[in-house]
This record gives sequence, structure tokens and C-alpha cells, in this order.
Amino acid sequence: MSSIFLGLLLAASVSVASNAHAAEAERRETFDFKTWSIQRITLPQAGQPAVSYYLSPPKTKAPLVLFVQGSGCIAPFSGLGTDNRSASIFPYVGLAMGGRFAVMAVDKPYQTAGRQDGEPNGALECSAEFNKHYSYDTWLATLRTALQHALARPDVDPSRVLVVGMSEGGVLAAGLARAMPQVSAVALVGSSGTTQLYDMIASTYQGSGSDADKLKELQLIEATVKQIMAEPDSVSKFAWGHTYRRWSSFLAQSPADNLLQSKARVYIASGMQDKSVPILSSEAMYAQLRMRGRDVTMVRVPGGSHDLLTEAGGREQVQQEYDAIVRWFEGR
Repeated sequence: MSSIFLGLLLAASVSVASNAHAAEAERRETFDFKTWSIQRITLPQAGQPAVSYYLSPPKTKAPLVLFVQGSGCIAPFSGLGTDNRSASIFPYVGLAMGGRFAVMAVDKPYQTAGRQDGEPNGALECSAEFNKHYSYDTWLATLRTALQHALARPDVDPSRVLVVGMSEGGVLAAGLARAMPQVSAVALVGSSGTTQLYDMIASTYQGSGSDADKLKELQLIEATVKQIMAEPDSVSKFAWGHTYRRWSSFLAQSPADNLLQSKARVYIASGMQDKSVPILSSEAMYAQLRMRGRDVTMVRVPGGSHDLLTEAGGREQVQQEYDAIVRWFEGR
């Protein structure tokens, strides 16, 4: 489910507007297609990288749907304003073209500017600036700034906000729901439910090796975590494809705990054959929320992979899973 080419779109015209009264102006770029458009809004921040987000305006004032991408530094969009444009967030384009929602995505600071055709490899291929800056806290702060700005738009209904977090993005979706009461609904797709450390432990137990092999793997995980926690701010040392700084900040987060501190309705979708995040992590989150009386829906996709894809299905089948999320959101 890597880059999705926007081949159905005609050549886009681009317009740029800015606030002339500010030394570092807010910048707005509009990319117009045949029946819809994408706006890119860039917000300067003193002493910090600018916050840049995309929003496809609805036809009338409408709820907002924010997609939060998974790990790595691949941009949500690349090549806008050119003939070689693409989107890396699978369900964004179809939902935006319908015009019934304000559809939003946010750039990670210092992300890769161009298109990446290969499979993502954690942060090993990201820039030094990206890895130096990136952590759970800095990414959450970026998302909060972008979402707060978008909610002030006259075409957005701030009382109806859905955050869809995919993979690592689910950890941030839960954190946003805790940090921002405006988030009324959260959907987590292929996301950790307890902690990412639990995910690794559960994956080890689900492996096919002997108990002795699993014990060695568990000991290696513990040794690596010990090294990370001894240097939690290191941006030069890597484990499992990411910096120690990234891991120390994410390992401390529990999506289930954060959602319990929010008022958001929760939708969980997990592939039953997910090899990246074991469905047991989602099940543990579901059980915790369910028995605390929360409004939570759990969808288990038989044969589904990390991105909900099945051998018998395809992109259309995955799109149906995202359509179900939208119907759930609209149902209240």
C-alpha cells in the first residue's frame, strides 16, 4: 500500500497566498483539480520548524477527518503542482474527492520531500535533521498546532472531528484524543494498543520457534530496551530502525491509557495476520476500554495484514474497510 498515483486527476493549477503583515508569513498554496482541491498551509514557528498541513475543503461546512501516517519520513503528498504527483496515505484522495468532509494530513518536520517507490525502512533512510528532531512529543506538538489551526476554519465543524491513525499513527491519534477534547472520534488501524514493547513481546510468543529460541529473543529485546533507556536522548544510535530518542518517547506511551483519559469514541481495525503489530495488542486495548464502559468498536479482518490487505482482496477491499470507518463516524 505504498504511493498511490493521482492519475485520475487533471493537471493542477497552483495559487499562493500569504499574510503580508507578518515578517514570517503564513503561507497558503491551493492545488486545483477537476472537481476538488488541496490546500497546503504552512505556519511559521519561532525557533522551531514550520508546521505544514494539507486540507481538502468540503463543499459546505463539514466535519473534519485527520489522517495520521505511520512511521518513517515519507511525505503525505509529493509532486503537487507537477505531473508526477502521488499520495502515500491510501484513503485520503477518495474521501476528499467526495467533498463531504474537510480531509486533513500533516507533514512531519524534515520529512523526505520526494516520492519514495520502495518499501519504507523505518528512519534509517531519513535525514539527520529528521532523526534529530523526531520523537513522540515533537510529532504530537506538530499535530496539535496543525489541528488547532484547521479547527478555526469557517468550513470546518469543530464539534465533529475524527482522527484516523495508521500503524504508528494510531499512537498519536490516541495521544491527540487525550490532549484535545475537540477530538470526538478515533480510529486506529493496525495500531499498537498497549505499548510498543508489549507488541514486540507478543510477536515473539506468536513466533514458530522453540521456547528456548523465544526466551533468547525476549532477552535480546530486554537488553536492547536497557540500552535505549540508558541513553534515551541519543539520535546517533539506532535500534529496530529508529533512534534511541524515538524509541524512548514512544515506548512510554500506551494508546489504551491515553484513550481512557479522553472522551472520544473508538474504532479499532486490525488484521488477524498482522506481522508488524500483533492483533493481541489491539484486543488488549479493546478489552480494557470495553470493560471501562467506553464506546468502542473492534473490527477483526480475517487473513488481514498490517494494512488490512488479504490475499483474496486488494485495494478495493482495503478501501471498504476505510469506508466502514467513515460510516461509523457518520452514524452519530
